[in-house]
Amino acid sequence: MKRNQELDEGSRFSGHLRHYHRSGAPPQRTWEEWVDGASAKKRNTGKWIKITVVVLSLAALGAIVAGLVVTLS
Repeated sequence: MKRNQELDEGSRFSGHLRHYHRSGAPPQRTWEEWVDGASAKKRNTGKWIKITVVVLSLAALGAIVAGLVVTLS
């Protein structure tokens, strides 16, 4: 790795940090998070909705297969 040239004492702490090395802006907090703290974050209910839909779909498919087996036998 190539070392930088010696800098004078005045510019020693100014740094050469590129804009893409900086972190982004902090996420904006909601009023509930501001008042109640970090525990007031919204819960992710999308996961449970997907699980419920999959379970109900499998139950419906099982009922259709059971109905066909009973009808055809």
